[in-house]
Amino acid sequence: MSARLHLVRHGQTPSNVAGALDTALPGAPLTDLGRDQARLVGGELAGSGIRPSVVLSSEAARARETAGLIAGEMGLPTQAVPGVHEVQAGRYEMQTGTEALLAYNRVVRDWLELGDLDARLPDGESALDVQDRAMPLITELRESHLDNAVDVVLVVHGTLMRMLAVFAGAVPSQWALDNRIPNCGVIELAPDGGGWACERWGDHLGRPGY
Repeated sequence: MSARLHLVRHGQTPSNVAGALDTALPGAPLTDLGRDQARLVGGELAGSGIRPSVVLSSEAARARETAGLIAGEMGLPTQAVPGVHEVQAGRYEMQTGTEALLAYNRVVRDWLELGDLDARLPDGESALDVQDRAMPLITELRESHLDNAVDVVLVVHGTLMRMLAVFAGAVPSQWALDNRIPNCGVIELAPDGGGWACERWGDHLGRPGY
C-alpha cells in the first residue's frame, strides 16, 4: 500500500459543545471526551500499520493537544505547522446561535455548491485565501514524505479538512458539503498519478462520491 496523508480532526472542545465559532488561534483546549477521542483514534492509527515519523498539527491548542495524545499512542514526536488552522469566522468569531452558524455555513455552501471561491464572512477568509495558505504544505508533505513512502498524520479542523480534499481534487464538492467530519474523524488521501484519491472519509471506505 502506498503512503497516505491521514487528516484527523481534533477532539471535542468546550466551544464545540457550546456551538461557538472558535476559529482564531490559539482557541480552546479539549474536553475530557475530546481527550478520550484522541487516544482512541491514536490507538486505531497505531494498530493500522502506518509508519509516520511524526504527528503534525495546526497551531491551534486543540489540534496540538490531540496530536500529542495520538503521538503518545504511536510512540512518536509531534510538530505544529503553520497555515492549516481552521477557516476563519471573522466578525462571527466565538459567537453562538443560529445567525452566526448559518452565516458561516452559507459561505462554505457558496464555495462548495455555487463555486463562488471569493465569498467570505466580514473580516473572514475566502476559499482562495484558505487554498493559498494551506495547500503549499500539502504539496510539501507529498514531496518530502509520501513520495518517500512515509505516511503523514496531520491533525487539523473540520471545515479545513473538507476544503483540502476538494482543493486536492480527491472528492466532489457536493460530497464535501454533505458529509461533515466528526471530532477525531479521519480523511485519508493517497497520491494518484499527479493528483489525489480519497481512500477514507470518516466511516466511509473507498473512493466517496465517484
